[in-house]
Amino acid sequence: MPFLQLTAPSGDVWTWGDSSETSKISGDAAEFAQVVTQTRNIADTALVVVGEEAQRWMSVAQCFAGPSESPAPGTRFRHA
Repeated sequence: MPFLQLTAPSGDVWTWGDSSETSKISGDAAEFAQVVTQTRNIADTALVVVGEEAQRWMSVAQCFAGPSESPAPGTRFRHA
């Protein structure tokens, strides 16, 4: 698992994993949730994904069973 650092709506910072990991994902927790619930393409977010493992992980991350799917950029909900 890559190191994960997300900023909660409250401004708190949530982290998971080993911070020395070279693969990292960081950004807004709501945007992360939108990507893993497949309501938003990662290209439509400001999430920062560094490293091959982090890229692979985000391409399959989801919060429910079934095949992984990613909506085309700009085709679903866009945060204003």
